Amino acid sequence: MKKYLILFALILIQSCSSGGGDSSPPAVTAPTSIAGETIRMTITSGAGFFATTGTYTVSFSANQNIYTVTGDDVNVADSAGTYTYSANSNIGVVSIVDSVVGAGTFAMTFTTTTSGTFVATVVSDPASNQAGTFTRL
Repeated sequence: MKKYLILFALILIQSCSSGGGDSSPPAVTAPTSIAGETIRMTITSGAGFFATTGTYTVSFSANQNIYTVTGDDVNVADSAGTYTYSANSNIGVVSIVDSVVGAGTFAMTFTTTTSGTFVATVVSDPASNQAGTFTRL
């Protein structure tokens, strides 16, 4: 059965520890806006109703707080919705209301100015989550 990956389900930022005790700020900062951006997501793991593998592209409108998800037609379904975005240090958080998963969060940790890792979760099912890498196109 095809798993629905709905890109944005309240994405919870999962804590990362540096292990070395270094409290210096990250060298990269998250963008202040993602309006007009297109981001390719590559899934490395998933649980619950999220896909465990696959890719999808998220396109954010340049002038409205809406987005579309274009799935890979194998593991990831298309969806759309509204979003808000906030950035703090190297982490960008997208809170969404998606046509398939409902309310969710998508946290992107930028390791370069154009790529990094992500974690996604949904409000209605906290056990469902997804992780992977992303690239700004």
